[in-house]
Amino acid sequence: MSTTKLKRNQKRQMGQFLTPLPLASSIVDTIALAKNHKFLEPSMGDGSFIIPLIERFITLYSGSIEERLSRILSENIWGIELDKNLYENCLQNIRNRWGYMPSKHNLVHGDFFRTIFPTHFDFVVGNPPFGGSFDPSIEDALDAMFGVRNGEKIKKETYAFFIVKSTDLLKRGGSLAFICSDTFLTINTMRGLRSYLMHNGDIEIKRLPTFSDETTHPMVILRYTHRGVPGKVSVHSSPLSHESINKTGNLSFGLKQELEKYFSGSRMGDFFVATSGMTTGKNEYFVREIINGKIYEPYRFSFSEMPITLKTELEKARLGKLSDKLIWEIEDKEKTGATRRAVSIERLSTPREIAIPHKHYLPYNKANNSIIYNPPTHMIYWKDDGDAVLTYKKGGNWYLRGVGGQPYFMREGITWQLIASRMHMKYLPAGYILDSGAPCAFPREHVAKDEIYFALGWSLTRQCNRILKEVINHTKNIQGKDFERLPYPFWVSSADKKRIISIIKDLIRHAMKGNRYDYNNVEIGMLDSLFSFPADVEVPVSFVSQNEMMSLPF
Repeated sequence: MSTTKLKRNQKRQMGQFLTPLPLASSIVDTIALAKNHKFLEPSMGDGSFIIPLIERFITLYSGSIEERLSRILSENIWGIELDKNLYENCLQNIRNRWGYMPSKHNLVHGDFFRTIFPTHFDFVVGNPPFGGSFDPSIEDALDAMFGVRNGEKIKKETYAFFIVKSTDLLKRGGSLAFICSDTFLTINTMRGLRSYLMHNGDIEIKRLPTFSDETTHPMVILRYTHRGVPGKVSVHSSPLSHESINKTGNLSFGLKQELEKYFSGSRMGDFFVATSGMTTGKNEYFVREIINGKIYEPYRFSFSEMPITLKTELEKARLGKLSDKLIWEIEDKEKTGATRRAVSIERLSTPREIAIPHKHYLPYNKANNSIIYNPPTHMIYWKDDGDAVLTYKKGGNWYLRGVGGQPYFMREGITWQLIASRMHMKYLPAGYILDSGAPCAFPREHVAKDEIYFALGWSLTRQCNRILKEVINHTKNIQGKDFERLPYPFWVSSADKKRIISIIKDLIRHAMKGNRYDYNNVEIGMLDSLFSFPADVEVPVSFVSQNEMMSLPF
């Protein structure tokens, strides 16, 4: 976890989006209660779920309010809350509602992940924290405990780990009802969680039309019944078979029946390798905007040697921790006066004007929403193969030291905007250094160059975008692996494929001469027709291999 994440305001750090009481009540009202049922609310906040649960249980008991509350909060309801203020508010809300709060109860101020419960539960309900931070002192231990299920990785996300631990606390046949982020439905990082749930019980997911004024993020209600065996899946009242879900590769819950045929052939990943690019650590130092064919360099770069110290390395390490072996190695280097090469950056009194092209600068693939082709808008200081940039990264925090996409620097391919409502695909000429904000895809070895143009054309169609946003990844964060999971257009005839490639080549040629295109252009609209799925195309029984596809007469 980054230091930045830990320094966010408390509400964001804890992932707090409190559930409105009417919404919590409506969920509780759907549950058939019995006197012997045990409920857990693992992030109870100020009591949005606790209050309606008490209201339901209180009708099952006789006696005074005090007697009934004491039994309910010692026999039926358990709750835990990390935020001290919210915890106290919950207890006070119970007092305000019934004029009494038992001295002994199962409502705890504490960390759900540190708490051991004395029982298993019939129901777990609530709204687990979304995008919150873990306690750094137990983060790795939690990852070891909840980060893998059924051989699949569970994303280290607060709501994901809450779901996994909560299912561990369910009795066989017990049920979970959670309000959670709709990112659960399609993104690949949640594949492991989807796999775990669908192979251990029944899943029902329904879209939540509105949640609260605290967030506009789309939310869903997840209901899960723990069976210990593969179960049924229903998404927005439509059943999904395991066979259909498996076809998507990322085990997407966003698949619709009419889109299933597209997933019966090869994928774009059979022909392309997609990659993210590099983060410089501080673009201000190395990246320059092109203005009228020129850039302005405000810095002078030089190199020096900096002493290696354990204190400095700990400050830059993940969670401020290093292995014993690394600590010993660093201490030895410190004792012997070892140094590390460092880049020194000096601000000039007057920026130097530099005409482009220049041997010390290369085009930097900064993201934008243009399509087909866009001339470079930025250059990156790349003297001596990027010595200054790479040295700066090596001396930075642990998460900066890798060089994303480096094997694909300077290669010809296609690229798009990482954060966008759709894949704004464009041609990437050879010669670029890759930026992390603009993922790229490059033909695999022995794949014909014309596949670049075919893939670009397919990516610009409405149907491709629908498959991407409904099945592959419905969020605005379009990763390289999302592109690789897109269906390859096996249904397009060889004649139409040649025509598509010719159209895209012409569009790129004109774009390089200054023409600009958008999705309303007639030429772009033609692609929808050329990539349409004909009614008489036979859907393959199994996936076509890459070698088989290479031999098709395109």
